[in-house]
Amino acid sequence: MLKGKEPLQSWTCDSRADEPMKRHDYRESILRHERFLEKNPGDALALYHLGYAYGQTGDHGMEAFYYEKAINLGYKSDQIYFNLGMAYGELEEAGKAISAFHRAIKMNPRSADSYFGLALVYQRIERAHESAEEALQKAIEIEPGFLDARLNLSLFYVDTGRPEKAREQLRRILEIDPAHGMARDLLEKIEKK
Repeated sequence: MLKGKEPLQSWTCDSRADEPMKRHDYRESILRHERFLEKNPGDALALYHLGYAYGQTGDHGMEAFYYEKAINLGYKSDQIYFNLGMAYGELEEAGKAISAFHRAIKMNPRSADSYFGLALVYQRIERAHESAEEALQKAIEIEPGFLDARLNLSLFYVDTGRPEKAREQLRRILEIDPAHGMARDLLEKIEKK
C-alpha cells in the first residue's frame, strides 16, 4: 500500500504479478509484471510495481525508467517520487534526485522520509551543506524519533567541525534508544577528543 496521497486515477495491477513481490522473489515479479504489461501497457500501477521490483534487485536504472513511465501516464504520489529520488540517488544523478524529492515533499510536506532522502543527496554534493542540514532538521522536526536522521545529522556536525551539536543529537538518540551502539560509540569517540 502506498503512503501519502494517492494518484487521482486508479489502476489495478495483476495480483499474480504482485504475489512474488510479497515473497521477495523480485525476479519472478519482474517476469510476471512484464507479461502483464504486454497486454496492459498503459497500467501505470503495474509500471510502478515493476520499477520497484527492479530497484529491489539493484537495477536502479530500470527502476527509475519504469517510475518515469508510470508518472508520464499520470501516476503521481509522494511515494513514487520518493522512490524515484532514491533511485536517482543510487545512480548518482543528484539533480534528478533532488527534483524528485522536492516533488514528493510538495505532495506530502509531512514526509520525514522525503526530507531525509533529500538530505542524503545534498550531503553528496559539495557546497550543499546548509541544505543537507536543513533537510535533516526538517525530518527530525516532523518525526522526532527518526534515529537515522539524528545519527546522520550527528555525523554531519562532526564532519563540519561542530562536536557540541553532534553530542546533542547523540544524547537525544540515546534518550530514545539507550542501546543504540553507533550513537554510543560515536559519542564516546567525540568525548575523548
